[in-house]
Amino acid sequence: MFNLAIIGLGNWGERLVESVQGKSETVRFTHAVSRDPSRLAGFAGTHGIAVSADYDAVLADPALNGVVVAGAGHLHAAQGTAAAAAGKHVLVIKPFANYRKDAEALCEAARKSDVLAALGYDRCFSPAVAALRERIGELGRIIHAEGDFCVDRYRGYKAGDWKTSLESNPPGSLADHMLYTMIELMGPIATLSAQGMTQVVTEDFVDSSTVMMRFASGASGSLTAIGVTPTFHRLHLFGSEGWAEIRGNTRLEIHPRQGKAEILELAPTDMLKAELETFAAAAAGTGHWPGSMEGAIAGVAALEAMRDSAKSGLPVVL
Repeated sequence: MFNLAIIGLGNWGERLVESVQGKSETVRFTHAVSRDPSRLAGFAGTHGIAVSADYDAVLADPALNGVVVAGAGHLHAAQGTAAAAAGKHVLVIKPFANYRKDAEALCEAARKSDVLAALGYDRCFSPAVAALRERIGELGRIIHAEGDFCVDRYRGYKAGDWKTSLESNPPGSLADHMLYTMIELMGPIATLSAQGMTQVVTEDFVDSSTVMMRFASGASGSLTAIGVTPTFHRLHLFGSEGWAEIRGNTRLEIHPRQGKAEILELAPTDMLKAELETFAAAAAGTGHWPGSMEGAIAGVAALEAMRDSAKSGLPVVL
């Protein structure tokens, strides 16, 4: 059994725990870290998790195999680096870091300790993304990619929430699921330009944004990120031999340049359970993590460029 600790046991952290605790044959949570352990006592007790305010002491436990970092985004890099430096495999739920230099430091710590540092985002394990990975070669050379991530959740945010901060959540980062998949399949981004707007919310933060990108491969790309409209998730890749479009998590449509189009309606899966079990297997050397540390760094570099472009109003060379 692969033993995990989690730091950042909020709503998302609880969902991660509940996806595997008592359900997985390969991974479980044994520790949680919080500045206020009493706050987690009920949930942790229900799931047999020991809670501590002492992160260093938890990292020193020889029975602990890995750490899931799932709290406020601006803390991820430091917490992940501490885990890697202590010789623990670390799954950093997005964002991996806010700045490229911090992402590079985290990965360097992982390399020195010979452990896995992985960027975690659940749609990496959606059935549609898994199917696209298998068939990406059918599209030929990828010429252009489009990603849309639209939700209606920003109306409930208040100015000052870390999710509304330009530093932690730059314009375009709401569509980071699509961004990370593009980077995995197409490589790093060379230049980008981001524009953020406030159109519906009454407080002073961006609720809609667009990003134009050029990949190092020469392909172009765009992201649309809106936080005040009904849910719409889409990733579309255009290639020299065909195009493919993902809608939601289970629908993949493929149109070859020659031959018949296909629409795949795939069975849903527990993406959080798949994420944690894949991480455990990859860390143990019995499985493969779909992303790379270089890809995680490239994703952070893109987020940092979005921030810089939104501030300056100019394109940024990565």
